[in-house]
Formats: sequence, C-alpha cells, structure tokens
Amino acid sequence: MSRFIDWLKDIFCNIPDFEITPERETELIENLVEKITKYDMELPAIFLGSGFQSTSTVLSHMFLVPLTPYLDAFGINGDEYVALFNNKENVKRLMKRLDEVKLSKEFAREKPRHQKNESKMD
Repeated sequence: MSRFIDWLKDIFCNIPDFEITPERETELIENLVEKITKYDMELPAIFLGSGFQSTSTVLSHMFLVPLTPYLDAFGINGDEYVALFNNKENVKRLMKRLDEVKLSKEFAREKPRHQKNESKMD
C-alpha cells in the first residue's frame, strides 16, 4: 500500500507551478491577439472564448495540461498558457482585446467607404 501512495505522491507532487508575472500575461495575450488577427479569426475566437470564460480553469487543466509536452516540442511553453487561462480575468482581458482589434479593423474598413460616399455627394 505504501508503494502505491508513494507512486501517487510522485505523480501529483511533480505538477509544475502554473504562475506567471502580470507582464508575461500581457505579453501572451498580445501574442495570441496577433496570431488570431493574422488569420482574421477574431469573431470565432470571441464566440468560443465567451463560452470558455466561465470554465477556463477546469478546461485549461483538462485540455492544455496533457498537451504541454507536445506544445513544448514546437517551442511553445504550454505551462505558461495553462497559467494564463487558469485565471478567468485573463480570458476576459483576451476577449476585450480581441473585441477592440475587431472594432478597429471594422472602423478602418468603413472609413474609406465613408470618404468615397462623401466625395460622390460633392
């Protein structure tokens, strides 16, 4: 029985510390926003993120923790993303930032149209 308990302790005591600095959180959020906007995926990300927001702690441990070794193989520190999504406020910040970028892109698209319409009226 003690071997089993020692085995469990080895498994559960070797869990990495999922904490990052606020500066690193901001950096990761901006990195995610950059990658999402590169492919014009703001709206799907906002849609999925809003559902993910309330359960982000549980889902980050269910899906990201098992994937961290694979993410590490691609040079992505999965532990940092687990720490990022572990805090629900970070998910809110990410959604807010994506919404800001989406609105600024829409405004930039509408501005030339508005200017063309004004020139036609003159």
